[in-house]
Amino acid sequence: MDSYLNGQCKKQWALLWPMAREGDGDALSELAFELRRDLIMPASDSDMNVDLDDKAIANVFVMTIYGAAASKHSDDRRNLNFVFDPARWRKGDVTVVSIRSGSISYGSIKPPPPVLMTKLKNCLSQANSSATGDRCVAEAIKLGLIPRFPEYKNAIDAVLTTYRPENCLRRRPW
Repeated sequence: MDSYLNGQCKKQWALLWPMAREGDGDALSELAFELRRDLIMPASDSDMNVDLDDKAIANVFVMTIYGAAASKHSDDRRNLNFVFDPARWRKGDVTVVSIRSGSISYGSIKPPPPVLMTKLKNCLSQANSSATGDRCVAEAIKLGLIPRFPEYKNAIDAVLTTYRPENCLRRRPW
């Protein structure tokens, strides 16, 4: 928490990502929560034209879904209401993470039908075993909301090797 509050982004990633990359639901959920608030997503040169908020939210989707599927703690599902807020999906195209040539890429998709989003949210909310969590993740991948985790973690690993933030907290005007 100290590294997050002091804007030590590289340290925050260094503390949480090793656990998150192993599928730790607590670490994935914490990173998603911090990205949702102010933590800046590491960037590669290829995605500099993507809005920081869109990039953060796309990664919040990935980390929230994998975190909720992997965790047995209800606290790790705190981002589900944020991710699955119907208003977010009614705005039109949604930015999602994809992996191209081993690198993180961002693209837009049409939102899945509300009934499918509700089904996925319910699946993740009630996931109490790895088999159930895996089934939820497979559905999210099928809907185009998230990439497969092995490719995602390798892409984040690659970005983190070149990550040189001066300050990691997004300063909001409000």
